[in-house]
Amino acid sequence: MLGAAALPNCTQSAKTFAPCEIGFEWQDRELPQGASPYKDELLNVEFRSPKHITYLMHAFWDGGRTLRVRFTPTEAGIWNYHVTSEIKRWDNQESSFTSAETESPGLVSVANLRHWRTTNKQPHLWLAVSAPFLDVEMPALEPWLDARKRDGFTHIRGPLLTESSSLKPLTPGMEPNFAYFAALDERILAIDTRGFTLDLLLADESFVKSGALNDWQQRDPLIRYVVARYAGLNVTWQGIERFEDTPNSRELLKKLGAIVQKYDAFEHPRSTDATVTSSPLLADGWMNYLIEASPHPELAAVEHQFTEQPEIHVITATDPETFRHELWNCTTNGEYPSVSYDAMKNEANARAVHIWFNVVSDTRHWELEPYFDVDGARAVGLQEVEYLAYAETPGIVEVTLPKHKYNPVWVNPVSGEEIPLKDYKGEVFSRQTPDAAHDWVLQVPREGHKASMLRSYYFESQAPPVQEPELDNSKIPFEITDPAQDDLNRLIPAPYGVKITRANRATRRMQYVWWGEVVAAGQGARVLGVGASGNLNVSQHLVCPPGSNLTLRVLAINANGKAYELDRVYRLTP
Repeated sequence: MLGAAALPNCTQSAKTFAPCEIGFEWQDRELPQGASPYKDELLNVEFRSPKHITYLMHAFWDGGRTLRVRFTPTEAGIWNYHVTSEIKRWDNQESSFTSAETESPGLVSVANLRHWRTTNKQPHLWLAVSAPFLDVEMPALEPWLDARKRDGFTHIRGPLLTESSSLKPLTPGMEPNFAYFAALDERILAIDTRGFTLDLLLADESFVKSGALNDWQQRDPLIRYVVARYAGLNVTWQGIERFEDTPNSRELLKKLGAIVQKYDAFEHPRSTDATVTSSPLLADGWMNYLIEASPHPELAAVEHQFTEQPEIHVITATDPETFRHELWNCTTNGEYPSVSYDAMKNEANARAVHIWFNVVSDTRHWELEPYFDVDGARAVGLQEVEYLAYAETPGIVEVTLPKHKYNPVWVNPVSGEEIPLKDYKGEVFSRQTPDAAHDWVLQVPREGHKASMLRSYYFESQAPPVQEPELDNSKIPFEITDPAQDDLNRLIPAPYGVKITRANRATRRMQYVWWGEVVAAGQGARVLGVGASGNLNVSQHLVCPPGSNLTLRVLAINANGKAYELDRVYRLTP
């Protein structure tokens, strides 16, 4: 089994965007009396780049008398570092090392408002797949990773802390189980060396239920430990698994987020896994991207117009047709996909992902935004450059375009077959899908214009769109009809519904998301329903003491993407 020693020593073999580490050993009587190598900050290293950018990295205990500091050089050239330590022999030590240049694009970060790029300022296509790190033996994991690399995946997602493995993260004395972390390192480093970004859940559902995160005396040193151990790699943080299923998770995630922000010198992207969506936690300030997992594409379509962060859609479906629909619908909502480990057991799903990658990687995906001048499909586009439409139901697809010459092509998302069409020059492109057997993808690019843009490369060719939702009730073209009364029984499902008050072409297609929040409970908002009508089950989603007030908020977009917000307050009974 490989452990932390699998990483090269920074002073001997450093390379840009390849993690390395420096080890420190203490001797007899060097540790301050009463100090804990796990709970106390015994050693930190400040790394200074050739361009004088500094990163403060924290050491973690790796058993025995060993402290390690992990780091990823972000520039080629001479790096200087300075050690501060409670161990006097190491305190104020300074040295340097040289980092060699590599072709690695670097660390992933948010860019262009809702998209991604790497340190070298190149666009990054986020395509993630989950892996149960410790449930897969290395002889099986390595070929699986190689297959996912061929599929086009760029991220591997999994939990750092879990109780579902035969090894446990903590000893009975509530210290790190080094056998657990050595096994975890072996898998994580195998992923990292293949060039994947790691999407790390701090804890899965089994570990959250263990209660170890409830006590700050256990939680704070543990999260500091895992951040020190893994923040030196190319990672993103994804909080806890299905946060809505954990009571008081909002407050817990605030505390976890604060620890991550404090100890992660690279400021890797931060969010949390969600059963529905993590967006209600945006107001708390520690997140900078969203994760949603709703099978209803309307939720993300609406949410995209009310938020200004990148969004990852977690696909839980495994049935090939349902899987494929989710994959392409999330794309046309302006999201990036993250798929499950089980889904990749089906070759049809792996093929669908590979086709998706081939199509999307050939677009300016880092600038695509939802495009609404389309019928018979959902679409994203970059104005006057290219458009990508997905017809979940076969039929006529009509796209209204600025007048230019386009090079349209149908793509079969099942087989990957491409059917080029005659070049088109006009303003309304309308075609029947090639057959009615399955869904279809339509690409409408201006290939010559795209090629010229790449010759004079710039990351953002247009400012990303941001709109202010309409809040004036007199200008909102719908009203809430149900619940009709001011009182709402919190225990009995109640119908919800809206009525269009001004019918026109823009309101021919409306998408609605119903949010509820009991402010007094402090848990934030939750999605109660999607669509024009349905049933509210308030107590299933919210902590709602009798006598409290429910703020019901309807967020909606019309056929042109115009956003509306309508609020109403109900008194909860009994």
